[in-house]
Amino acid sequence: MLDFMRRQRSSLKWVWVILIFIFSVTLVTLYIPAGDLPNITVGSDVASVGSDSISAREFQAAYRNYVERMRGQLNPEMLRAFHFERQIMDALVVQHVITEEAKRLGLDATPAEIEQKILENPVFRENGAFIGATRYQAILSQNNLTIEDFESGVANEILKEKLRSFITASVSVNDKDAEEEYKRRNEKAKLDYFVVDASKLEDKVTVSEKDERDYYEKNKAKYTIPEKRKAKYVFLESLKLRSEVKVSDDELRQYYEQHKDEYTLPERVKAQHILFKTQGKTPEEIEKIKEKARGVLERAKKGEDFSSLAKQYSEDSTAANGGDLGDFGRGQMVPDFERVAFSLGVGAISDLVQTQFGVHIIKVNSKQERRERSFDELKEAIRPIVETRKAEQRASDLAQQAAVDLVSNKDLDAVAKKYNAQVKETPLIEPGQPIPELGNAAELDRKMFTMNKGEIGTAIQVDRGYVVPQVVEIAAAHPASFEEARDKVAADAKKDKANQLADEKTKQIQEMLKSGKDLAAAAKTVGAEIKTSDFFTRGASVPEFGSIGEADKEMFTLPLGKPGTPLTVAGKTLAFAVKERQEINPEEMKKSLEMVRAEILPQRREQYFNAY
Repeated sequence: MLDFMRRQRSSLKWVWVILIFIFSVTLVTLYIPAGDLPNITVGSDVASVGSDSISAREFQAAYRNYVERMRGQLNPEMLRAFHFERQIMDALVVQHVITEEAKRLGLDATPAEIEQKILENPVFRENGAFIGATRYQAILSQNNLTIEDFESGVANEILKEKLRSFITASVSVNDKDAEEEYKRRNEKAKLDYFVVDASKLEDKVTVSEKDERDYYEKNKAKYTIPEKRKAKYVFLESLKLRSEVKVSDDELRQYYEQHKDEYTLPERVKAQHILFKTQGKTPEEIEKIKEKARGVLERAKKGEDFSSLAKQYSEDSTAANGGDLGDFGRGQMVPDFERVAFSLGVGAISDLVQTQFGVHIIKVNSKQERRERSFDELKEAIRPIVETRKAEQRASDLAQQAAVDLVSNKDLDAVAKKYNAQVKETPLIEPGQPIPELGNAAELDRKMFTMNKGEIGTAIQVDRGYVVPQVVEIAAAHPASFEEARDKVAADAKKDKANQLADEKTKQIQEMLKSGKDLAAAAKTVGAEIKTSDFFTRGASVPEFGSIGEADKEMFTLPLGKPGTPLTVAGKTLAFAVKERQEINPEEMKKSLEMVRAEILPQRREQYFNAY
């Protein structure tokens, strides 16, 4: 089968297009609701991918690990708002699709390959040897992983890499591609240019009342006064109720037990490192760098002063301080660096650690273990939190009682007096408009625009407490008169006139340059000032104009001094001529082609793989 597939590599694209379509449309069956995916039954399957399935346990483990890694950056509301559970599920589905196809092609991960892959991870090595089964299992447990799940994940990663190699083996970077990339990075041009910006012409145009009225008549449909509503509401403010609540030690202890993880002092490490940079290097150069790093590592492990070695060899900005990184917690360093740093004992020196920055040697100087803070330490710190929560609950209870009372007695003032609350009134507001004293009260806003006039709403939580609203006035939406829309019409009419002026100037520029006039003549005609840019490479932005996209090709082919084709984007027109170019040195390019080829080959292969 593999030999056949290799012979048919030219038709592989269509095989993969059909394959992914089948997997994504037919074979991937989800058994989960569109809502909060973590709320699923343990022991069930949440999706099937071909003959394989994704279990609830696998999904929940992936979700839990993601949440743990993002702790402190994303709260539960943000996780729900951005549907991270769906993204995690999508990633698992893709992983299973890849694994299924690798197996279908006869690819597998042998026990020896899995073992070798694990041993390549510096977290599981100390002094060049495996750390032992006990520590291995302990590290996995700390990361909420079983040995079976972890080694299954390693096997899947091996399969993915084998599949990637199989698919992308024929991908290469020829000399022409490497030369184009080198030119893209290194060719530079300097421009004489000017910009006509419609937004900056608004100060140069005048708009009369007649102009405004004419614009209004032509664009009446743009101007509508939306429905507006006014409400009265009984307001129970949590802060005012806080002085009335009493909090017992039992309540404080209960809160402590429920939230003590939030007050736990996290594990921290104080470390030094020596960095040998490998970014932009060829594989041969990287191997030489590693050989040099191994020599320094050997000297460090024999007892030479680590700080002195860091000052002499490290290419990091910390070199002057002996490679001192200070102390740091989890999530502050790149994952591969972090795993090793937190697995080392105090005084231990790591083997070589590879990250995207290069090759590191790490020495741990001290560690602060994870520590739970005691109730007595935190008692007074959590008292105001519990008091506030209790006051909020009191406000909620009273607001709900007030809402019940208002069903039979719609006298807001009488009910407010009964509960020592206030009655307040909104102005006429549009949907989404902030409410004075309450700010952006989204739920109150939504309710106000679904209730009938005179209707009493339910208790609604706002930032400062709870409200029970009653709609007292509804002003229907209607087309805006000229007077009602005057300010908006005036601004729009001025902008329109500025755009027209910009269009006229752009046409003048185009006609003059087309007829053979130079850039200076065109600039003088439209009243613009010619400026000179710094040297820039392809894909850069022109000051006052922004990105020019594919148009930069002309800037690297035009004869010097000849105006290019004016470019208009989003109300701005750029007129230019190339003043100077820094051409490529053929000898320098020839020397660098292998490095460029080595840098872009992984990108090309990744793009090719992802395209399938």
